[in-house]
Amino acid sequence: MAVSTEQKVGLFFLAALITLGVMIELVEDWRPFEDQRAYLAYFETSVGLREGDPVRMAGVEVGRVSGIGIEDHRVRIDFTVNDQAVIRADSTASIRQTNLLGGVFLGLEFGSPQSGTLPAGSAVPTRKSSNFDELITNLDQNQERVLGALGELIQENREQLSDAVDSLNSIMTKIDEGEGTLGQLVNQPELFRELVDFSRRFNSLLTQIESGEGTFGKLLTDPRLYDRLQGTLENVEEISAKLKSGKGTFGRMLEDESLYDDLRITLNGLREITEKINAGQGTMGQLVNDDAFYADLRQAVARLNSIAGKIDSGRGTLGRLINEDALYRDAETTLQKVEKAVDGLSDTGPVSALGVVLGTLF
Repeated sequence: MAVSTEQKVGLFFLAALITLGVMIELVEDWRPFEDQRAYLAYFETSVGLREGDPVRMAGVEVGRVSGIGIEDHRVRIDFTVNDQAVIRADSTASIRQTNLLGGVFLGLEFGSPQSGTLPAGSAVPTRKSSNFDELITNLDQNQERVLGALGELIQENREQLSDAVDSLNSIMTKIDEGEGTLGQLVNQPELFRELVDFSRRFNSLLTQIESGEGTFGKLLTDPRLYDRLQGTLENVEEISAKLKSGKGTFGRMLEDESLYDDLRITLNGLREITEKINAGQGTMGQLVNDDAFYADLRQAVARLNSIAGKIDSGRGTLGRLINEDALYRDAETTLQKVEKAVDGLSDTGPVSALGVVLGTLF
C-alpha cells in the first residue's frame, strides 16, 4: 500500500512532536544558550532531595541539582548555577523545605563580598538544617519522654490525684446544689441581678467621674487643681533653694556651722546639768534625789493646804476678814471717817485738828 505525501508529512510532524516531548521530559534544564557553572556539596543526609530539584539563592531559582551520590560515607550533591548566582568562598548550602507537604530544594547563601568568588567545580561549604522527617522524629521522641514522665508522675501520685478528684466532685456537687457563695451565684438569679445592678451603678459612677462631677471627677478633669499643685511644687522648690542657699532661720540652721557648734555646746551644758541633778547637786538635784527634802516640802504643802482650809472656812483673823462682810463694812466706815478727818485738818490748826480727829472718830 503506497503512502501518500500528506501521510508522510503528518507522520513526520508526529515523530517531531514525540521527539520534542521526550527531549523536554528528559532534558528539562537543558539551556544551550545559557552559561552553566558546576559545583558540588557534601551532606550527612539528603532526605527528599532528587535530581532536577531547584537550586535557589534568597528564594530565586538559579540552577538545578544535576546528581546525587555516595562518596566517603557522605552524600555528594552535584548542581549547576547560572550567571546570576555568584557563589563566594564563605557561601553555604543547605537542604530546605518549601512546605510541609515534602517539597525540597537546595538553598545557597550570598556570603560576604570580601571573601571572593568560589571557582567552578569547587565544594561549597554546607550547613545542616532540620528537615520535616527529623522534626517528626524529635517530636515523637519528646512525646514519648513527656508522656512517660507524666505516666510515672500519675502512678506515683495516684492516691493524691484520686483525693483531689473526689474533692473536686464534692465541690462541684455543692455548687450544683447551691451551697456556698459560688453555689448561690450559680443557682440564685437574685445575686446575678444584684451583680448586674452593681455593675450598672459602677459604670454610672465612672461616667460621673469622667464628666467631672464630684471630688474625683474634679481631680481628673479640672486643670486648675493641676495648676495649683504645680504652683505648690514651685513654691516648695523655691523654699528648698532658699534653704540650700542659707536664707532664713532654717537655712542658717542647715548651712551655718556655728549654729551647729552652739547647739552642740548647749546640749553639752544640758548634759552636765542633768548629770549634776542625777548626782544630787544643787537645789534641783536635792529636789530630785533627797527624800528628806521631799518630805519637808510635802509637809509644808500640807500645812499650806490646812491654812488655806481654815481661811476658806472663816477661822482666824484672816479667815474672818475674807469671809465676813461686817468687818469689811466696818473697815469701809472707818476709812470714810479718816478721810473726813484729813479734810478737816487742812482747815484748822494743830490743836483744833486733834479735836476734829477725836470728834470725827468718836
